[in-house]
Amino acid sequence: MTESSIQGEIIGTETECISITRLFIIWLRIGATSFGGGAVTQYLIQENFIYRQKLITSGEFANIIAMCQIAPGINILAYTIIIGKRLGGWSGIVVSLLGLILPSALITIGITAIYAHFSEFTKVQASLRAVFAAIFGVALATNWRNVQPILVENRKRGPLSLTIALLIMLCSSLIYVRFHPPVLVLYLFGGLCGALAYVHFSRNQQED
Repeated sequence: MTESSIQGEIIGTETECISITRLFIIWLRIGATSFGGGAVTQYLIQENFIYRQKLITSGEFANIIAMCQIAPGINILAYTIIIGKRLGGWSGIVVSLLGLILPSALITIGITAIYAHFSEFTKVQASLRAVFAAIFGVALATNWRNVQPILVENRKRGPLSLTIALLIMLCSSLIYVRFHPPVLVLYLFGGLCGALAYVHFSRNQQED
């Protein structure tokens, strides 16, 4: 079994290669328009690779997020590396990172210089608060897109599976807000609950 086929199985499908130039242009567009940080960048990744180009599915992206969340570091870079490797091999990783980082870095430097000069103005501060509200709205839309494939998949398995998924989400949120445990503990908790539920459903299907 080849490396690409193994990676395709992990993510959920066989690897679909595209031209390096096309891959670079997609990431360049994302890097040049991802104003607002991680949530906006993730939204643009979804929009370009899932909905416009249809190079990956929402379920595959949910799997990528799950893999990257349990690893330390910057998740957006991890998404970029995995998608770049999947679509363009090792060269895909290089052009994806360059496309994402270069325009973002240059624009950030320019905006920082402007902000340092005008940050004390009251109108500028008021405008930034409005921008934060808009970014929060984009974050909600992004997270809803991430949650959708999870809910759809569990709904197909039945009401009990959907209920368990919703309970894991709710309990994880409450535990984090109330006790502030390490995030990794919550990931392990959710993974353990999901594994137990999977074993339960597998046994029921075999009995049927």
